[in-house]
Amino acid sequence: MKRFFRDFLIYGVAGILGKIAAVLLMPVYTGILTQEEYGAMALILLCYGVISLFASLNIHSGIARDYYEQDIQRTGLVSTGFISILTISLTVAVLLVCSRHFWMDSVIGLDRKYEWAFVVMLCSVPFGSLQSYLFLLTRFRKKALLYAIGTLSSLFIRLGISIYGVVCLRAGIVSIFVGGLCAELFSIIFFGIINREHLRLTFQWDYLKRALLYAAPTLPAILAGWLDTSVGQVLINKFFSTEELGIYAVAVSLASVFTLISEAFNNIWSPYLFENYRRDGFWREVRRLFTVVVIVLVAISALLSLLSKPIVLILSTPAYIDAARYLTLLCLPMCLYLLFPFASAGVSISRDTKHIGIAYVCGTAMNLLLLFLSIRHIGIVAVPLCLTVSRLTAYLYLYSVSRRKTAYRLPNVLLLLLAVVVICGYLLQVG
Repeated sequence: MKRFFRDFLIYGVAGILGKIAAVLLMPVYTGILTQEEYGAMALILLCYGVISLFASLNIHSGIARDYYEQDIQRTGLVSTGFISILTISLTVAVLLVCSRHFWMDSVIGLDRKYEWAFVVMLCSVPFGSLQSYLFLLTRFRKKALLYAIGTLSSLFIRLGISIYGVVCLRAGIVSIFVGGLCAELFSIIFFGIINREHLRLTFQWDYLKRALLYAAPTLPAILAGWLDTSVGQVLINKFFSTEELGIYAVAVSLASVFTLISEAFNNIWSPYLFENYRRDGFWREVRRLFTVVVIVLVAISALLSLLSKPIVLILSTPAYIDAARYLTLLCLPMCLYLLFPFASAGVSISRDTKHIGIAYVCGTAMNLLLLFLSIRHIGIVAVPLCLTVSRLTAYLYLYSVSRRKTAYRLPNVLLLLLAVVVICGYLLQVG
């Protein structure tokens, strides 16, 4: 477990700094951008999330699963993944750019004045897909120092261009997406050079088929996961206003403190799991690790619940004060999502990834049903509450399947402590 936390610090710090920087820049953005612009940016980012996932068909997860297998020729495997992701993501981006007016007008209801921001986002889809793939390769090859240097350099480029465009040029949210595009281009060059020994003009159908057999059953989970996190925000925009969506988006951004941990955790979980699951005592180590992670999450949730209003006022403006209530309730679904890798460990090892899709679809179905029944009656607070039910449903399903396949147990009773902390924090606020 010591090695796990050592890798967590090495590979997680760079990603964590990026998220922290985004949160600290919130006073700058909320002070210049209107609530409508902030809400429009949230919608475009939601689109980017689902497009970028489907643009690569999650092939990188299949490549990662086979990276440590002894009968695999790594150069052929890595090159096949790179060429596949480039081809698919570029095709998707071109098609969406050509049909952008349909998606803006008929699907997401985005005003045409945000067209350039939407187009830049679409152009960044292939760059972001390749960046994620090269990040993954660098972590699996354990190039910790180079990973940190490249990630931080990319962060500085992203922030520098974004801040200059928003603050100095007053170009609006398009500057933020241009900054992201430039940072992704730099990352592809930098990490491409690092991994050049495994990148060749080599393509093997057998490796692609093997990767797709692992990754394809997770695609319903990808769509369900996007719906899970996005449908609530879409309904806020539909039933309330883009301004209200902007307020909720601030709460989501502040709740990204959990994604700081999640991103760092996911950076090392797959290599840790696939390299060590055959080792004696591994599952005892996983149980201890789970306990430590939950205790940390309880502490963070308690802190955010108690200080949510001051945090909102410090990092935004009084116009966004309602975000404090949503921030507290978002602690529960954010924590549950971070624990999904523990619950799905047995599924990943056994390659029976269809259960990941089933879990997400079941959870999302619960979310959609409850949202449509409740959002008009109890308001925006229905969004984080229904999201919690969805995440809990998916977590319990994945855990039950993993237990059957690997016969390990997690101390899930600790989740009750987490729920009590969040509920008490919310009651203190509304009381």
